[in-house]
Amino acid sequence: MKQDILVRRILCPTDFSIFSARALRHAIALAKRFDARLHVVHVVPPLYPTSGASFYFPAPIVAGPELRRSIEDEMRRFVAPADEARVPVETQVRDGQPWREIQALAGELPADLVVMGTHGTGGFERLLLGSVTEKVLRRLPCPVLTVCHEEGQTWEAPDLVRRVLCATDLAESSPPTIAYARALAARYGAPVTLLHVVETAMDAPFAPLLGHLEHARLQAEVVRLAREKMAKAVTEGAPSGGSSVEARVSVGRASEEILKTATELRADLIVMGTHGSGPLGRMLFGSTAHDVVRHASCPVLTVPSAPQPVAAEGETALRAAATPRA
Repeated sequence: MKQDILVRRILCPTDFSIFSARALRHAIALAKRFDARLHVVHVVPPLYPTSGASFYFPAPIVAGPELRRSIEDEMRRFVAPADEARVPVETQVRDGQPWREIQALAGELPADLVVMGTHGTGGFERLLLGSVTEKVLRRLPCPVLTVCHEEGQTWEAPDLVRRVLCATDLAESSPPTIAYARALAARYGAPVTLLHVVETAMDAPFAPLLGHLEHARLQAEVVRLAREKMAKAVTEGAPSGGSSVEARVSVGRASEEILKTATELRADLIVMGTHGSGPLGRMLFGSTAHDVVRHASCPVLTVPSAPQPVAAEGETALRAAATPRA
């Protein structure tokens, strides 16, 4: 049975930087692909005076009418490409902690996908490789597409997504990530490469107890088991009429192997899960995720362990019709 992704509402937070503009281009392309409504939000974080208020309980400065009018004018200019592309777009300006407002709005819509830049000059985006990204990726129940380096890729051409790389830890939580990657790739007719990284056994806590020979045997056995699981992942739950899928198992540091493989394949998208055991399950809130998001030359899509992204063919329209739209 053919499977598809259900995307009705896309949330795109912005600070009006070039990095946000890049994210918006991807959000517009996805909105056109899925016939989805686009929601763009700018969050004005609270500002605290450095003097003239209590040292222990400073009163936040709220944006006045003039500043808010300026922000709203900038928002209209920012979303002009969506209007030109005839993509339905709604805008909001909210006050508060950026990650809290993003989470709140994602739940209110509800958003099926969040698209955001990873660097910026102000607002939440300058923090995106720190606590804000960690909170957003951990707390949002929907997939999040982060756009960092673009390398000239905008997804504006219908066939621009030519290959998808899906990194998996082969844990119980990985099937939704693989299913999402496959369904998204099928939308573009793009092949999928599944990648599992086996970290060398010598990095384990018990490594000093192992001799070189035992280390080699242990690593070979882990790689063998990983290849067996990857072979099953390719065939189990494979939708009919889907894109071609190949499996790879590599040994090394997770982020390095993911980035190297993405470069070799010239991947247009990296898909990873946000939960799970093992290096790829833990990495999203550590240095590996920062490395992948910061250095990837293509967008990175993180999928929660229990998303609702995939519907059988013929079911998508029924589910969309049963859910009221904003």
